[in-house]
Amino acid sequence: MNQDYTQYAIENYILKITGVFNYDKEFYEKAINSNYKELKFPEDTLKFSKDYFYPEFRKQFYSNDKLRHKILVKDYIEVLKVDLFEYKFDSKTEINKEISLVILDSRLDLFDEGFAMFTINIKIDSNNISLFQYSDACYLARNFETNIKNSIYKKWHSFIDNIILLGSITKGKSVVVDEYSGSKYKLYMVLDLPELILKETIKPLLFDIGTVSMIGSANGNSYYSMDKEYINQLIKFNSITVFNNWEGLALLDTFSIVGNKIIDNEKKKNTYSNIYHGIYLYGLFIKYELFKHNYDISDLDEDKRKEFQDFISEYYYNYISYNFLPTEIYYKIRSALDIDKELKLLNEKMIAVGQKIQEEQQARTNVILGIVMVLSTLASIQQIQGYIILTQKWIGLNDNETLSIVIVLVLGIVLYVYGKNILKWIKKRKK
Repeated sequence: MNQDYTQYAIENYILKITGVFNYDKEFYEKAINSNYKELKFPEDTLKFSKDYFYPEFRKQFYSNDKLRHKILVKDYIEVLKVDLFEYKFDSKTEINKEISLVILDSRLDLFDEGFAMFTINIKIDSNNISLFQYSDACYLARNFETNIKNSIYKKWHSFIDNIILLGSITKGKSVVVDEYSGSKYKLYMVLDLPELILKETIKPLLFDIGTVSMIGSANGNSYYSMDKEYINQLIKFNSITVFNNWEGLALLDTFSIVGNKIIDNEKKKNTYSNIYHGIYLYGLFIKYELFKHNYDISDLDEDKRKEFQDFISEYYYNYISYNFLPTEIYYKIRSALDIDKELKLLNEKMIAVGQKIQEEQQARTNVILGIVMVLSTLASIQQIQGYIILTQKWIGLNDNETLSIVIVLVLGIVLYVYGKNILKWIKKRKK
């Protein structure tokens, strides 16, 4: 039997999108001049985090430590509105979905090597919000190429690049991790529905929200409905089921929580909007970084391998919290993002790359040993000079030509042995 979702009114909700971008040395000052400011956690949050999270993880994501990565935030006092829409299939005039959104605030996490993540907190521009509106908002807000009305920017990603990120870019050849994102931003969604009392009703709705499917897909039997076995498998392995009044679902592109009376006051809303959302951000950061290093590590660059080792040492934590709930959330996010598989793949690649480098070094060493053995058979420098003079007369070269050939041979040997190190030094000098 199909569920009638029209009876449910959304009392409170959270809708955030996250993506990646590259930034340069001038970006921080540019952001500060554009009313961004460094995030400073209040004392009560710092005290809570100290009792909640392990020190190293807390330092990077829930502290005001000077060694924390730069986190910039901006509240939009003036209404920043955007109208998103999608045309019907095979049409450039008929609109299929549309929604008006208001940007509440944005957050920029600036990490090493010019890599950064942005998060936009979104509000639907409507007094009474239905589940169908919320679903449409999620669907339109997560796609890079969603159209915009009443704006100089025709696409959603262009609006984000220019208004939120001040001219930085979220997609294209220069954004390597864009390969991982595909054509979608990541979604963090929390829905508070007071009428949603029965646990068995939460699960299908959670699936619809988490997969950004049409509302009713999980319970439906239409052409577009999901296979029941697939739904049950996804819920079984990816859901977070701890309390009776809510349930969470961690997937590759989304993290969603559906329940009743879970964000009905400011304290609860802060927990879901900042504490749990911070765990999701950390999971995305690890995933993006592992993908980036997996992409970079294949060119045998020792500096890039060292960067990976530094990243693991500074940012990768197996455990983040003293409490069971954030730990459960973290592990489900890790599983959904395939972080452990990505790390295993990267370690295997590191071993393979290391073996290849060792083989190349051994081959070069063998060549040098061969040259040394040949030279060692010669009695003296005078004997070497004698062979050079005989060769010079036999070929018919003058002294300058002979000297040039000897220099070229010596340089060739030096480049063969130390070529990569020389190129690396030149690159560093250019930077």
